[in-house]
Amino acid sequence: MIHVVNAEIKNDYNVHVEFNNGQNGTIDFKDIFENDHREIIKELLNKDLFNTLKVNLNTLCWDNEVDFAPDYLYNKIII
Repeated sequence: MIHVVNAEIKNDYNVHVEFNNGQNGTIDFKDIFENDHREIIKELLNKDLFNTLKVNLNTLCWDNEVDFAPDYLYNKIII
């Protein structure tokens, strides 16, 4: 099972993500947030909230309790 082992905000809404299988890459979350219809996701366009990013429960999480499935994140870097 794939899971996130490390993440680092690089610039703007870009996050470099490392997975347990050694795969890594950068995900641009700005388009993800802007194109999602859910208000809780759009809240992450607030830089202060976005910067609360952490790795928890094998994936990326924010203080507003948003998280993304590790498989979803993995597919965002390998496409």
